[in-house]
Amino acid sequence: MSKKMNFRDIVQPNYRHVGKYMPRIEAKDIVTGHATFLDDYNVPGQLYGKTKRSPYPHAKIKSIDISKAEAYPGVRAVVTYKNVPEQWGLGLPVHRHLLEDEVWYVGDLVALVAADTVEIATEALDLIDVEYEELPAVYSAEEALKEGAPQLYKRFPGNHVDNGIKYFQPDGPWWQIIRGDVKKGFEESDYIAEDKVEFNKMPFPGAPEAPSVIAKWTGEENFTLWASSQSSHILKLMAEGRIPKSNFDVRTFNVGGSYGNKQSMMTTVLSACMLSKVTAKPVKIIMTKSEQLMCYEVRLGSTMNAKIGMTKDGIVNAVEGKWLVDTGAIADSVQGQVGVGLGEAQLVCAKCPNWNMDSEIAVTNRQAAGIVRGYGGQELNSCLERLMCTAMKAGNFNPLDVFKKNYIAPGDRFIWRDGRWWQSRSSMFFPEAMQGAADRFGWDKKWVGWNKPYWVSEDGKRARGVGMGVIGNADINEDNTEAIVRIIPDLVGNPRASRAVIEMDITESGMGTRSNVVKQVAEVLNVPVDRVYITEPGSKYNPSNYGLCGSRGVITTGKAATLAAEECKKKALELAATYFKRSVDQMETKDFMVYVRDTPELKVPMFKLCPKELSIVGYGKHMELFNIPSCIAVFADVEVDLETGRQRLLHIGAGTDIGQVLDPKALEMQLEGGIGSACFDTASFEECIQDHETGRLVTSNLLDYKWRTFNEFPTYDAYVMESQIDSYMFRALGIGEVSGAAGAGAVLMAVSNATGVDIKEYPATPAVILKAIGKL
Repeated sequence: MSKKMNFRDIVQPNYRHVGKYMPRIEAKDIVTGHATFLDDYNVPGQLYGKTKRSPYPHAKIKSIDISKAEAYPGVRAVVTYKNVPEQWGLGLPVHRHLLEDEVWYVGDLVALVAADTVEIATEALDLIDVEYEELPAVYSAEEALKEGAPQLYKRFPGNHVDNGIKYFQPDGPWWQIIRGDVKKGFEESDYIAEDKVEFNKMPFPGAPEAPSVIAKWTGEENFTLWASSQSSHILKLMAEGRIPKSNFDVRTFNVGGSYGNKQSMMTTVLSACMLSKVTAKPVKIIMTKSEQLMCYEVRLGSTMNAKIGMTKDGIVNAVEGKWLVDTGAIADSVQGQVGVGLGEAQLVCAKCPNWNMDSEIAVTNRQAAGIVRGYGGQELNSCLERLMCTAMKAGNFNPLDVFKKNYIAPGDRFIWRDGRWWQSRSSMFFPEAMQGAADRFGWDKKWVGWNKPYWVSEDGKRARGVGMGVIGNADINEDNTEAIVRIIPDLVGNPRASRAVIEMDITESGMGTRSNVVKQVAEVLNVPVDRVYITEPGSKYNPSNYGLCGSRGVITTGKAATLAAEECKKKALELAATYFKRSVDQMETKDFMVYVRDTPELKVPMFKLCPKELSIVGYGKHMELFNIPSCIAVFADVEVDLETGRQRLLHIGAGTDIGQVLDPKALEMQLEGGIGSACFDTASFEECIQDHETGRLVTSNLLDYKWRTFNEFPTYDAYVMESQIDSYMFRALGIGEVSGAAGAGAVLMAVSNATGVDIKEYPATPAVILKAIGKL
């Protein structure tokens, strides 16, 4: 990966640690097998939980007999809707209970079993006799919202989910963009495109470590959780909202990938909590990979019926339409994803003055959709950009020029997911980053026009095309965060043993955020990185931190931690100023010493400045804002076999401005990670295929569910600018949430150009391509 280090006379600071590669603090333990994951951890006396699941997409439980299972040696509890001691809700807003006499998707909960071993619990499931009465099912948002469609929940008449909730929109529900005069906007547009685009196969993000939890009931409604969640705060917040008057102590370990998909894990968590409370024992539940694929949360389904108008200058002038969202059988916080999707549409089309974009969420008899990397933005962006392509094609525009002109700039206003107006104060060079990436990619040579391949093999059997997409996110500054930093001098006068400790709740799920926070605090204090430590993640003792989502980890944790470190440093300098009888601005720190700037030989170890056996403490916080959007442009080079319909992603280019690189390897990992986690390849082959006769997944294993193996990765080149934006002390921002979110749109544009026909269906599988080119 290469990067642009200077631009417009901006001088990059010469940092000691920031901007340089540093092995992650947990790296050695991970590669040597010493790192602790949930599967490695056991609690004394724990039992093992398993779940009896529904074989039907929609059914009533007519009868259930658990007597054989209860009598099976080693079984400690069997819980169904009949004997559940109390009902805990699922969904936000709550619309069903954990266990009921009705099931709404294949894999829904029927009974919970706790036993001495996993094997015993699994065997006991087969001893539970259930008689079902099948009910009509519905498998798409369009069908679910039609009059006379099968109804899922009383809470959602007509299968329509509440448009907004107070948690995301404190001023009232927000689910539509209404601005300007759409009718006039279309009258003043030179090119108008109207179409239906679907991103509806609800792909599986596939975190390597399956959702896992140990729950321990500690009396009343109190629980201790050990979980494979990427955020102990979100898990605590969601769990306490489901169990009335509850208090959760949540602890996390290293997490084997999440991709945003393992935040609250509510069904698994509540199941373990229920079994723990019934047995008064800790209960461990680890989903199998099959359960994760068939029963756990997937990406939202999206269908967009819309119209877009564009001027002769390539400016989007009007957008009108409706976004239908399929949330599956459980609607849990989907309103936040819809809000982000609508917000990100405004970032891409920031110059558009006229909007009437509505949204509607429906429950269906598919497995639940939930939080996945891209968080609503990828789902809407993939549809919107296909519609933009139709308008750009009508005007024969180069898409690079259109995206550069339309993307949000400083001073542009937009409505974010909270339903409030925000004004971008970003000073970042997004158009320059797009152009720089395009130049490295060779866009000018490969872009030869709409529906035109830039290369065709001599035998005419293979063709190549290019495409691009752009997306951004204003969640990178979301939610409040706090940190405490302590400088702990050595007790016996050895400055080499002094250390700094960061008290902060950060779970490591692969992004390297814990290491980056340590690095930044070491930079502020001017001490070695290996003398800075960070507390273990958990909700009970650490200051509040919402968790790693929405690319918020860089700004929010970085700002809180560096402010705390700056306060520590300020106190140390003040103590030294008194010690040397100098002014504070004459003091500086290095390696747990304080010295006089113009007389470096005048120095004192910090342990001599502190009262005996006391530390120096600093506190820092970040307060939520949504006024700094990010941006990434991606470019895709795709080859299509015109006889088999198979496409192959050859090369990816990307361009972004991240303010300041904190760690080049971590950034490279975040950018390239967007290829997976149900991002780029949702345009190529990733899809969950459901048999509508049985409601079951046909792609129910990792052979039938197609995804990219490591030896099939394309080459990747990123053009990264560092504009030193005023985000916080180190002027950085996060990009991982959206690094692959525009990839699907870029790939579909490339496939359309390679084949010479417009393809508007995700993914563009061989069958889709062959049908489009008239060979099927």
